[in-house]
Amino acid sequence: MKTFSYVAKDPSGNVLRSQLTAPDRSVALARLREKGFVVVDLVERDSRAGPVAAPAKAKPRAKWWKLGKAVTVSDKAVFCRQLAITVNAGMPLREALESIANDMDHPTFRSVLQDVVRRLHEGESFSEAIAKHPSHFNTLFVALVRSAEESGSLPETLEQLATYMERSEKLIKKIRSVTAYPMFIFVFFLIILVVMTVFVLPRFMQSFKGFNVQLPPLTRAVFGATEILLRHWIWIAMAVVVPVVALIVYRRTPTGRRRTDGWILKLPFFGVCVREFALARFARNLGIMLRGGVGVTTAMDITSAVTGNTVLVESLQKAKERIINGERIASSLAQDPEIPRLVIRMIGVGEESGRLPEVLEKIAGMYEEQVENRIVTATSLFEPVVICVFGGVVLVLVMAIYLPIFTVAQSVH
Repeated sequence: MKTFSYVAKDPSGNVLRSQLTAPDRSVALARLREKGFVVVDLVERDSRAGPVAAPAKAKPRAKWWKLGKAVTVSDKAVFCRQLAITVNAGMPLREALESIANDMDHPTFRSVLQDVVRRLHEGESFSEAIAKHPSHFNTLFVALVRSAEESGSLPETLEQLATYMERSEKLIKKIRSVTAYPMFIFVFFLIILVVMTVFVLPRFMQSFKGFNVQLPPLTRAVFGATEILLRHWIWIAMAVVVPVVALIVYRRTPTGRRRTDGWILKLPFFGVCVREFALARFARNLGIMLRGGVGVTTAMDITSAVTGNTVLVESLQKAKERIINGERIASSLAQDPEIPRLVIRMIGVGEESGRLPEVLEKIAGMYEEQVENRIVTATSLFEPVVICVFGGVVLVLVMAIYLPIFTVAQSVH
């Protein structure tokens, strides 16, 4: 028989430190789980040498291009997936975290996980340890882990978090890939305009001044606009930059943030995309939290904050207050005009059937697909429009340069 030291939580949430004897590690782990304990650490002890230490792994050297790199959503999704697999396989949480931290290639994330392991050694729970790093683990993550610790469903919750983060990252990457080509065309168009205005047109202007001929109206108009831009470019730049900076400063105030968020929601196309994307995030997060055992009001409070739009946040907070007063989710949301009627009807069906988390996931999937389709359609229309505008501007510039040449040739004959 072997002796094992363990740290575990009983069904009441109390942290226990003790020892037990068992033929091997798997039997010891099974006995603790039969008692309803959530095992935090399980280490074999030797009667003469104390705890058997695992061989120390050499820390992987951080690659120079990863130093200072931010922890991405993909990094956290992979971490959640690895931790879920190792914990589900029977490895205690602390050992699983130590193993993942030692193998972690990301220096910043490795140091965060090592601090979490240190806090677990000091007796803190996993949710308390990760809550000390809010820049890497947000309120939603911490609340789900805390609920999973209380219910004993940590592997399942980590799998849900990994799936959620992978879906979010996939949607964001799709949007970026779809909008990359039109943005490249637009930037290239601006560069060509700057080059033509600053370097090409001024030379032709100097050349044509030596001819005693009347320039065509198109040429005079283009050369006049170019001369105004070159002489007063500072004032023109200030006329563009100052309002933008003022709007950014105003948006950082509470009143300005709310008003600008309201203006954004009223925009013809962009506002619809913002609303649908915010509702998709709300529905996805609320479904995950309800499935993870988090209370409705707590889930509403946390998920409303991640929508990213203060107008919708206020609407969801008001709905939360009505839920606290005894109303159902659908009826509380129905009193706010910012929430689409379709969402309210689907949530009502989910409440009636007892399948609200599944319905919320369907709502999130529906809105995510709509946002993606809208952006694909908009970019497919935007691309030919930019090309036509670019071609039209180039045509005007070429005509403005070549028309005087024809005029000079005619005056010579």
